[in-house]
Amino acid sequence: MAHGTQQHGSSGAKGNTHAPIASDPEHDIDARSAAIWFAVGAVAVFFCLWIMVPIFTRVQEAHRVEQKPYGNIQPPIAELDAVKQHEMEFLKGQNPAKMSIEQAMEKMARN
Repeated sequence: MAHGTQQHGSSGAKGNTHAPIASDPEHDIDARSAAIWFAVGAVAVFFCLWIMVPIFTRVQEAHRVEQKPYGNIQPPIAELDAVKQHEMEFLKGQNPAKMSIEQAMEKMARN
């Protein structure tokens, strides 16, 4: 059982016998202390961001450079060059209709 054999009240109590102070959660918050904690926490968050954002951007930029060794220039791909050359020849008139792209556009504009 949860009940003990200890007597309650003034007959069995030793030491201070005053009633305990009621806990009132609405009035127990110390506004000055809470404001200080909030301010220190906000400063700590912004300080950490001030330190971490430049580190993050440097790491991100290093990763970008690592991913693109040629910068903004496309890497040389032999197959891509061959396909582009074939397509340009096709557009210049080496196709079944023997028409360049300019001639095909003029024909479409006339119709």
